[in-house]
Amino acid sequence: MIRRLVLSILLLAAPAFADEGKPPVTEIFLAHTQRQDADSVPMAAMAIEFKHQVERRTEGRVKIGIFPGGQLGGNRDMERLVARNIVQTSFITIGGIAPKYPPIAVLEMPFVLASPEAAYRVFDGPFGQRLAADIEKRTGLVVLGFGESGGFFTITNSRRPIHSPSDMRGLKIRSIPGFKPLEAMIRGMGAVPVEVSSRDEFTALASGVVDGQMNPAITVLTNRYDDVQKYITLSDHLYVPLLWIFNHDAFNGLSVADQGAVRQAAAVAITAGRSVARAIERSDRGLSALRRRMDVVQPSPAEREAFRIAAQPAVADAIAKSLGDEGSRLLADFLAAARK
Repeated sequence: MIRRLVLSILLLAAPAFADEGKPPVTEIFLAHTQRQDADSVPMAAMAIEFKHQVERRTEGRVKIGIFPGGQLGGNRDMERLVARNIVQTSFITIGGIAPKYPPIAVLEMPFVLASPEAAYRVFDGPFGQRLAADIEKRTGLVVLGFGESGGFFTITNSRRPIHSPSDMRGLKIRSIPGFKPLEAMIRGMGAVPVEVSSRDEFTALASGVVDGQMNPAITVLTNRYDDVQKYITLSDHLYVPLLWIFNHDAFNGLSVADQGAVRQAAAVAITAGRSVARAIERSDRGLSALRRRMDVVQPSPAEREAFRIAAQPAVADAIAKSLGDEGSRLLADFLAAARK
Protein backbone atom coordinates (compact mmCIF):
# COMPACT_ATOMS: atom_id res chain seq x y z
CA MET A 1 0.00 0.00 0.00
CA ILE A 2 2.73 2.48 1.01
CA ARG A 3 4.82 1.48 -2.02
CA ARG A 4 1.87 2.09 -4.39
CA LEU A 5 1.15 5.46 -2.76
CA VAL A 6 4.77 6.58 -3.08
CA LEU A 7 4.93 5.43 -6.70
CA SER A 8 1.75 7.39 -7.44
CA ILE A 9 3.25 10.54 -5.91
CA LEU A 10 6.43 10.15 -7.93
CA LEU A 11 4.60 9.49 -11.19
CA LEU A 12 2.31 12.46 -10.70
CA ALA A 13 5.15 14.78 -9.73
CA ALA A 14 7.72 13.58 -12.26
CA PRO A 15 8.57 16.14 -14.94
CA ALA A 16 8.32 15.22 -18.58
CA PHE A 17 12.03 14.58 -19.09
CA ALA A 18 11.90 12.80 -22.44
CA ASP A 19 10.91 14.56 -25.67
CA GLU A 20 9.86 12.70 -28.78
CA GLY A 21 12.75 12.21 -31.17
CA LYS A 22 15.42 12.74 -28.51
CA PRO A 23 17.53 10.06 -26.78
CA PRO A 24 15.99 8.57 -23.62
CA VAL A 25 16.74 10.38 -20.39
CA THR A 26 17.47 8.71 -17.05
CA GLU A 27 15.34 10.06 -14.21
CA ILE A 28 16.82 10.14 -10.73
CA PHE A 29 14.66 11.04 -7.74
CA LEU A 30 16.34 12.65 -4.73
CA ALA A 31 14.31 12.91 -1.52
CA HIS A 32 15.17 14.63 1.76
CA THR A 33 13.47 15.69 4.98
CA GLN A 34 14.03 19.47 5.04
CA ARG A 35 12.30 22.30 3.20
CA GLN A 36 13.80 23.19 -0.18
CA ASP A 37 15.28 26.57 0.74
CA ALA A 38 18.84 26.53 -0.58
CA ASP A 39 19.77 29.84 1.08
CA SER A 40 18.87 28.67 4.59
CA VAL A 41 19.04 24.86 4.61
CA PRO A 42 22.35 23.07 3.86
CA MET A 43 20.49 19.92 2.79
CA ALA A 44 18.49 21.93 0.26
CA ALA A 45 21.66 23.60 -1.03
CA MET A 46 23.19 20.17 -1.59
CA ALA A 47 20.10 18.98 -3.44
CA ILE A 48 19.86 21.89 -5.88
CA GLU A 49 23.60 21.98 -6.54
CA PHE A 50 23.56 18.23 -7.22
CA LYS A 51 20.73 18.70 -9.70
CA HIS A 52 22.55 21.51 -11.54
CA GLN A 53 25.87 19.67 -11.59
CA VAL A 54 24.50 16.31 -12.75
CA GLU A 55 22.36 17.76 -15.52
CA ARG A 56 25.24 19.91 -16.75
CA ARG A 57 27.91 17.23 -16.52
CA THR A 58 25.77 14.59 -18.28
CA GLU A 59 24.57 17.09 -20.90
CA GLY A 60 20.99 16.32 -19.94
CA ARG A 61 21.27 12.53 -20.14
CA VAL A 62 20.42 12.35 -16.43
CA LYS A 63 17.72 14.52 -14.86
CA ILE A 64 17.19 14.99 -11.14
CA GLY A 65 13.79 15.37 -9.50
CA ILE A 66 13.80 16.67 -5.91
CA PHE A 67 11.23 15.67 -3.28
CA PRO A 68 11.96 17.76 -0.14
CA GLY A 69 10.23 18.46 3.14
CA GLY A 70 9.76 14.86 4.26
CA GLN A 71 7.04 14.36 1.64
CA LEU A 72 7.93 10.68 1.50
CA GLY A 73 8.69 10.12 5.17
CA GLY A 74 11.46 10.39 7.74
CA ASN A 75 15.08 9.30 7.65
CA ARG A 76 14.44 5.59 8.05
CA ASP A 77 11.70 5.80 5.43
CA MET A 78 14.24 7.42 3.09
CA GLU A 79 16.67 4.52 3.60
CA ARG A 80 13.97 1.95 2.79
CA LEU A 81 12.80 3.84 -0.29
CA VAL A 82 16.35 4.08 -1.64
CA ALA A 83 17.04 0.42 -0.86
CA ARG A 84 13.94 -0.54 -2.87
CA ASN A 85 14.84 1.84 -5.73
CA ILE A 86 11.55 3.70 -5.36
CA VAL A 87 13.68 6.79 -4.73
CA GLN A 88 17.20 6.55 -6.10
CA THR A 89 19.10 8.77 -3.68
CA SER A 90 18.74 10.62 -0.38
CA PHE A 91 20.61 12.33 2.45
CA ILE A 92 19.87 10.60 5.75
CA THR A 93 20.99 11.01 9.34
CA ILE A 94 23.12 8.32 10.91
CA GLY A 95 20.03 7.32 12.87
CA GLY A 96 18.42 6.54 9.54
CA ILE A 97 21.09 3.99 8.58
CA ALA A 98 21.65 2.58 12.10
CA PRO A 99 19.17 -0.33 11.78
CA LYS A 100 21.06 -1.56 8.70
CA TYR A 101 24.54 -0.54 9.87
CA PRO A 102 24.71 -0.42 13.69
CA PRO A 103 28.46 0.49 13.88
CA ILE A 104 27.61 4.01 12.64
CA ALA A 105 26.69 4.71 16.27
CA VAL A 106 30.37 5.25 17.12
CA LEU A 107 30.03 8.71 15.55
CA GLU A 108 27.89 9.61 18.59
CA MET A 109 31.02 9.84 20.77
CA PRO A 110 30.90 13.47 21.99
CA PHE A 111 33.71 16.03 22.30
CA VAL A 112 35.89 14.35 19.66
CA LEU A 113 36.01 16.85 16.79
CA ALA A 114 37.34 20.35 17.40
CA SER A 115 35.92 22.26 14.43
CA PRO A 116 33.89 21.82 11.23
CA GLU A 117 37.11 21.84 9.23
CA ALA A 118 38.52 19.03 11.36
CA ALA A 119 35.31 17.07 10.81
CA TYR A 120 35.56 17.52 7.04
CA ARG A 121 39.12 16.20 7.05
CA VAL A 122 38.02 13.12 9.01
CA PHE A 123 35.02 12.26 6.85
CA ASP A 124 36.60 13.17 3.50
CA GLY A 125 39.84 11.39 4.40
CA PRO A 126 40.90 7.76 4.83
CA PHE A 127 38.61 7.12 7.81
CA GLY A 128 35.53 8.34 5.91
CA GLN A 129 36.52 6.37 2.82
CA ARG A 130 36.92 3.15 4.82
CA LEU A 131 33.62 3.78 6.60
CA ALA A 132 31.79 4.39 3.31
CA ALA A 133 33.26 1.21 1.79
CA ASP A 134 32.13 -0.87 4.78
CA ILE A 135 28.63 0.62 4.68
CA GLU A 136 28.40 -0.23 0.97
CA LYS A 137 29.63 -3.78 1.59
CA ARG A 138 27.16 -4.48 4.40
CA THR A 139 24.05 -2.62 3.20
CA GLY A 140 24.34 -2.78 -0.59
CA LEU A 141 23.86 0.98 -0.79
CA VAL A 142 26.29 3.21 -2.67
CA VAL A 143 27.67 5.99 -0.48
CA LEU A 144 28.33 9.26 -2.31
CA GLY A 145 29.82 11.00 0.71
CA PHE A 146 29.19 12.65 4.04
CA GLY A 147 27.21 15.87 3.86
CA GLU A 148 26.64 18.83 6.13
CA SER A 149 23.97 18.35 8.79
CA GLY A 150 24.23 21.91 10.10
CA GLY A 151 27.28 22.03 12.33
CA PHE A 152 27.96 21.27 15.97
CA PHE A 153 25.18 20.16 18.28
CA THR A 154 23.49 22.30 20.90
CA ILE A 155 21.14 21.32 23.73
CA THR A 156 17.70 22.94 23.89
CA ASN A 157 14.92 22.57 26.41
CA SER A 158 11.74 24.25 27.58
CA ARG A 159 12.35 24.21 31.35
CA ARG A 160 15.62 25.83 32.50
CA PRO A 161 19.08 27.07 31.51
CA ILE A 162 21.70 24.30 31.31
CA HIS A 163 25.24 25.14 32.43
CA SER A 164 26.36 21.73 33.67
CA PRO A 165 25.28 18.07 33.77
CA SER A 166 23.58 18.70 37.11
CA ASP A 167 21.20 21.12 35.36
CA MET A 168 20.04 18.29 33.08
CA ARG A 169 18.92 16.04 35.92
CA GLY A 170 15.39 14.80 35.29
CA LEU A 171 14.95 16.46 31.88
CA LYS A 172 13.38 14.28 29.19
CA ILE A 173 15.61 14.54 26.09
CA ARG A 174 14.67 13.18 22.70
CA SER A 175 16.64 10.09 21.62
CA ILE A 176 16.73 8.21 18.31
CA PRO A 177 14.85 4.89 18.58
CA GLY A 178 17.24 1.99 19.13
CA PHE A 179 20.36 4.17 19.37
CA LYS A 180 22.06 2.93 22.55
CA PRO A 181 25.15 5.21 22.51
CA LEU A 182 22.96 8.31 22.23
CA GLU A 183 20.79 7.06 25.09
CA ALA A 184 23.95 6.49 27.12
CA MET A 185 25.20 10.02 26.38
CA ILE A 186 21.90 11.53 27.54
CA ARG A 187 21.93 9.43 30.71
CA GLY A 188 25.59 10.25 31.32
CA MET A 189 24.71 13.93 31.20
CA GLY A 190 22.05 13.32 33.85
CA ALA A 191 18.91 13.44 31.69
CA VAL A 192 16.28 10.84 30.70
CA PRO A 193 16.30 9.63 27.05
CA VAL A 194 12.89 9.33 25.37
CA GLU A 195 12.71 7.67 21.95
CA VAL A 196 10.99 9.82 19.32
CA SER A 197 11.26 9.52 15.53
CA SER A 198 12.52 12.52 13.56
CA ARG A 199 9.13 13.14 11.96
CA ASP A 200 7.42 13.32 15.40
CA GLU A 201 10.09 15.44 17.10
CA PHE A 202 8.43 18.86 16.86
CA THR A 203 5.10 17.49 18.12
CA ALA A 204 6.85 15.77 21.02
CA LEU A 205 8.59 19.01 22.00
CA ALA A 206 5.43 21.09 21.64
CA SER A 207 3.30 18.69 23.68
CA GLY A 208 5.84 18.14 26.46
CA VAL A 209 6.36 14.45 25.70
CA VAL A 210 10.01 15.49 25.77
CA ASP A 211 11.52 18.59 27.38
CA GLY A 212 14.41 19.04 24.98
CA GLN A 213 16.57 17.78 22.17
CA MET A 214 20.09 17.93 20.71
CA ASN A 215 20.72 19.32 17.24
CA PRO A 216 22.78 21.98 15.46
CA ALA A 217 21.60 25.58 15.83
CA ILE A 218 20.70 25.66 12.13
CA THR A 219 18.40 22.67 12.61
CA VAL A 220 16.76 24.37 15.59
CA LEU A 221 15.91 27.34 13.36
CA THR A 222 15.02 25.32 10.26
CA ASN A 223 12.63 23.07 12.18
CA ARG A 224 11.30 25.99 14.27
CA TYR A 225 12.15 24.27 17.54
CA ASP A 226 12.70 27.77 18.94
CA ASP A 227 8.90 28.17 18.82
CA VAL A 228 8.53 25.47 21.48
CA GLN A 229 11.92 25.65 23.29
CA LYS A 230 13.06 28.52 25.51
CA TYR A 231 16.68 27.66 26.41
CA ILE A 232 19.67 26.69 24.30
CA THR A 233 23.16 25.68 25.46
CA LEU A 234 25.95 26.06 22.89
CA SER A 235 27.70 22.90 24.04
CA ASP A 236 29.28 22.03 20.65
CA HIS A 237 29.50 18.49 21.96
CA LEU A 238 28.90 16.60 18.74
CA TYR A 239 29.34 16.82 14.98
CA VAL A 240 27.46 14.18 13.00
CA PRO A 241 27.41 14.27 9.18
CA LEU A 242 24.62 13.29 6.84
CA LEU A 243 25.08 10.05 4.94
CA TRP A 244 24.42 10.39 1.19
CA ILE A 245 23.11 7.08 -0.16
CA PHE A 246 22.28 5.92 -3.69
CA ASN A 247 20.55 2.75 -4.84
CA HIS A 248 23.11 0.19 -6.04
CA ASP A 249 21.17 -1.01 -9.10
CA ALA A 250 20.26 2.52 -10.18
CA PHE A 251 23.88 3.63 -9.88
CA ASN A 252 25.22 0.64 -11.80
CA GLY A 253 22.57 1.22 -14.46
CA LEU A 254 24.31 4.49 -15.36
CA SER A 255 27.14 4.54 -17.86
CA VAL A 256 30.65 4.73 -16.44
CA ALA A 257 30.84 8.35 -17.58
CA ASP A 258 27.57 9.24 -15.89
CA GLN A 259 28.59 7.43 -12.69
CA GLY A 260 31.67 9.62 -12.63
CA ALA A 261 29.52 12.70 -13.23
CA VAL A 262 27.26 11.77 -10.32
CA ARG A 263 30.20 11.31 -7.95
CA GLN A 264 31.79 14.58 -9.06
CA ALA A 265 28.46 16.38 -8.71
CA ALA A 266 28.02 14.98 -5.20
CA ALA A 267 31.46 16.24 -4.15
CA VAL A 268 30.62 19.75 -5.37
CA ALA A 269 27.19 19.61 -3.72
CA ILE A 270 28.67 18.59 -0.36
CA THR A 271 31.00 21.59 -0.51
CA ALA A 272 28.02 23.82 -1.33
CA GLY A 273 26.08 22.54 1.69
CA ARG A 274 29.04 23.17 3.98
CA SER A 275 29.47 26.68 2.62
CA VAL A 276 25.82 27.51 3.26
CA ALA A 277 26.06 26.21 6.83
CA ARG A 278 29.13 28.27 7.63
CA ALA A 279 27.63 31.37 5.98
CA ILE A 280 24.44 31.05 8.04
CA GLU A 281 26.46 30.73 11.25
CA ARG A 282 28.20 34.01 10.47
CA SER A 283 25.00 35.84 9.49
CA ASP A 284 22.08 37.25 11.43
CA ARG A 285 20.14 34.10 10.49
CA GLY A 286 22.38 31.93 12.66
CA LEU A 287 23.29 32.21 16.32
CA SER A 288 22.35 35.87 16.47
CA ALA A 289 18.80 34.91 15.47
CA LEU A 290 18.67 32.36 18.27
CA ARG A 291 20.00 34.94 20.73
CA ARG A 292 17.00 37.12 19.87
CA ARG A 293 14.53 34.27 20.29
CA MET A 294 15.97 32.08 23.04
CA ASP A 295 17.88 32.32 26.32
CA VAL A 296 21.42 31.34 25.28
CA VAL A 297 24.02 29.72 27.52
CA GLN A 298 27.66 29.74 26.36
CA PRO A 299 29.45 27.16 28.55
CA SER A 300 32.90 27.96 29.87
CA PRO A 301 35.79 25.58 29.08
CA ALA A 302 35.42 24.12 32.58
CA GLU A 303 31.69 23.54 32.07
CA ARG A 304 32.29 21.81 28.70
CA GLU A 305 34.92 19.64 30.36
CA ALA A 306 32.35 18.59 32.98
CA PHE A 307 30.02 17.49 30.18
CA ARG A 308 32.85 15.58 28.49
CA ILE A 309 33.81 13.76 31.68
CA ALA A 310 30.18 12.82 32.28
CA ALA A 311 29.35 11.70 28.73
CA GLN A 312 32.37 10.03 27.13
CA PRO A 313 32.77 7.02 29.47
CA ALA A 314 29.04 6.27 29.26
CA VAL A 315 29.12 6.31 25.44
CA ALA A 316 32.29 4.19 25.26
CA ASP A 317 30.68 1.62 27.56
CA ALA A 318 27.47 1.54 25.48
CA ILE A 319 29.46 1.06 22.27
CA ALA A 320 31.41 -1.84 23.80
CA LYS A 321 28.21 -3.48 25.06
CA SER A 322 26.03 -2.99 21.98
CA LEU A 323 28.63 -3.31 19.22
CA GLY A 324 31.31 -5.48 20.81
CA ASP A 325 34.90 -5.60 19.58
CA GLU A 326 33.87 -4.33 16.15
CA GLY A 327 32.44 -1.17 17.64
CA SER A 328 35.42 -0.61 19.91
CA ARG A 329 37.83 -0.97 16.96
CA LEU A 330 35.82 1.45 14.81
CA LEU A 331 35.66 3.92 17.69
CA ALA A 332 39.45 3.68 18.10
CA ASP A 333 39.86 4.40 14.36
CA PHE A 334 37.51 7.38 14.66
CA LEU A 335 39.40 8.81 17.63
CA ALA A 336 42.74 8.30 15.88
CA ALA A 337 41.51 10.07 12.76
CA ALA A 338 40.23 12.96 14.86
CA ARG A 339 43.57 13.32 16.64
CA LYS A 340 45.34 13.66 13.29
